[in-house]
Amino acid sequence: MYELHNFLRPLLFLMYSFWVPQIVTNVIRDTRKPLHPQYILGMTITRLAIPLYIFGCPSNFMRIEPDKTWCIAVTIFMGIQAAVLLLQHYFGSRCFIPHQVITTWSFLNPHTQLIC
Repeated sequence: MYELHNFLRPLLFLMYSFWVPQIVTNVIRDTRKPLHPQYILGMTITRLAIPLYIFGCPSNFMRIEPDKTWCIAVTIFMGIQAAVLLLQHYFGSRCFIPHQVITTWSFLNPHTQLIC
């Protein structure tokens, strides 16, 4: 942990992009309402508690100096991910993709057949 101390913020930023695979999977599979909105908001808020404590509290147990801009950045980043998931829930999983892209590009492998 000490050797990676200089890379702690970028690593945590990468680790807190955990909603991105779900967003991509929803687009590829055209999933309808995969996660409940309360679950999305609850997981986002509870997972923000630890980095906000570590980088926002002046007397944290890791003795890291508070960084208000990083706290705001990670909160906005998580908020954008949660907002995209909520948009996918209410307006469809491909709501933010232009219609021309959806009709011209197949999201699934054309060589496989879907079994319904």
